[in-house]
Amino acid sequence: MLSKLNQILVFVFLACSSIAVADLRQAEALMVKKDYMNAAPIFYQAYSLARTQMERSRAELGLARTLEAAGLEYSASKYFSLIARRGPGPGNPFFAESLDALGRINDRVSLGRSHVVQLFQKEVDPSQVPGKARGFYFYFKGIEAFDRKQYDKAQEFLTRVTAGSIDYPKAQFHLGVIANLNGDSARAVSAFERAISEAKGPESSFLKEQANLNLARVYYEKKDFRKSMRYYAEIPRRSDNWLQAMFESSWAFFLIQKFNNTLGNIHTLHSPFFENRFFPETYILQSITFLRLCRFTQVKKSLSEFRERYKGIFRSLSQTINENQQEPAKFYSLVKNYRVGGRDGGDIAPILDSLSRTDTYRDASYTIAAADSETSKLSRAPSSWRSTGLIDELNDFLSKKKFAAANDSGKRMLNNARNSYSYLQDLSNQTRFINLDMQLGKIDKLRGELNVTQSNDRTVNFIGGLQELEVGQDLEYWPFEGEYWEDELGGYVYNLDSKCGASGSAKSK
Repeated sequence: MLSKLNQILVFVFLACSSIAVADLRQAEALMVKKDYMNAAPIFYQAYSLARTQMERSRAELGLARTLEAAGLEYSASKYFSLIARRGPGPGNPFFAESLDALGRINDRVSLGRSHVVQLFQKEVDPSQVPGKARGFYFYFKGIEAFDRKQYDKAQEFLTRVTAGSIDYPKAQFHLGVIANLNGDSARAVSAFERAISEAKGPESSFLKEQANLNLARVYYEKKDFRKSMRYYAEIPRRSDNWLQAMFESSWAFFLIQKFNNTLGNIHTLHSPFFENRFFPETYILQSITFLRLCRFTQVKKSLSEFRERYKGIFRSLSQTINENQQEPAKFYSLVKNYRVGGRDGGDIAPILDSLSRTDTYRDASYTIAAADSETSKLSRAPSSWRSTGLIDELNDFLSKKKFAAANDSGKRMLNNARNSYSYLQDLSNQTRFINLDMQLGKIDKLRGELNVTQSNDRTVNFIGGLQELEVGQDLEYWPFEGEYWEDELGGYVYNLDSKCGASGSAKSK
């Protein structure tokens, strides 16, 4: 009886194997004729019936090639990934081609971080990574280490991303960050400048702006505030990064005692046009700037405005984090609904707005939109795709890909939200200390602790927009009643005199 059963099983095995091989030959012939839409379901059938690893690998590779040629690049990445994850070796002859293809697909549509990280769970000898995929491989290994704050390891990987790779500018940017963290400002400047000069394609503007912001920060740390201003001024007004540049340059102005420039920038940041942007520290900077000018009434007003504007965020943000910490994908949806769904966001609108402008949100949104587009393409595939089960498998893959992108993004944004909550708590404590010291009459001590530099940049005057005042150039001041003119945002400079021992006027432009 057992012998008879074994004979039947052997027969079935050989029959299935024979069918799989026949399907492979048929599908490969169709692929040569570029009949991708008919080849794909036959490759899938061979993949489903394969009885040996080599048969399965051939079917996986053929299916992946066919889907990529048909313009279904995310779907193709599923099968290229199955091969790549097994790692190199005699039993996996298609590893190099698959990893090369994944790098190529990532260049075009971005696989998404959550997908790429899974590719490299198995340790791979870098010498076995094919040439065209080396940039892709080393960049993501470097980013993975960077996220874990293993900066030496990250640097080791990122420096191996060669010029010419699409990931080279991004690798240089991260190397600049690492160099600055290590206190090597010269190396940081060189890396950021390379990132700017090499950045190309649709994402290049954002990367260049981020590099310019970091160059400004490097020179800020070196107390070369004049050069810092030049890089902040490189951020165009239409950019999401413009207000960040305005805010950070406000501190640079403060540290060279250009208090009227500081207040002018803050005036822009507090305008009704940007009521949902998250810059709570501006109220602290505004209050201590007024403190430097001995304008104590305005100090109290700034501290009061901070408490009034952000008091509702503490309770709402804490509640939102608690409600979503077990479901990060749901938190991603909350941010998305604010960004593209027209929802007002309630008390935490400034936090949602800030999160919706991060790389983390942008990358996940791109992945999800691309997956949706591919799902739409699949709905128009021939009926043979459905009858073989190929459509169901690809739709399931794309659905899981979208969830993974949203879940990973949600985790990162929840962590950012927790940091924002702690940040607000710290700022709130600062308002109490400033107000308490002022009430206790420790004004001179408090002003002295603000550590205003004696930099030579004090001798340079700046007009609005972070531009230096040219020799012989005149500025006209006129009474200011608190209006906000949209076309002049970023161009305001106050004209307040210090009241520390003398009275002054209260004009601004």
